Amino acid sequence: MNWRQPARLTGPSNTAVALWAVAVAFFGVGDLVTTLVGYSITGVTELSPVVKLLLERHALLVLTGLKAAVFVGFFAIWKYVSWPYSIGIPLGLALLGVAVTAWNTGIILTALLA
Repeated sequence: MNWRQPARLTGPSNTAVALWAVAVAFFGVGDLVTTLVGYSITGVTELSPVVKLLLERHALLVLTGLKAAVFVGFFAIWKYVSWPYSIGIPLGLALLGVAVTAWNTGIILTALLA
């Protein structure tokens, strides 16, 4: 036997909504914009070999598609996992997004100021 918490009928918490907003802002938009801007600066390269290969083709289309696929996948997992574990999904994406956006911004500033 197993017991599973009933599905969320009341909707997501304010914390979850705020974390998803931060995840979209930084992991989705922030990383995408800083990657595209950085990639357009001479001397700045992508560390990930897979993303580097994809950027050589159709950068905006490919990166947007990858980001959308990641969000759909993690959102589906978030809907399935019960509280309090589910909050880790938008929290992880938000933290990763802030870190990657900050890293990319630092690389861009270093390249521009060098």
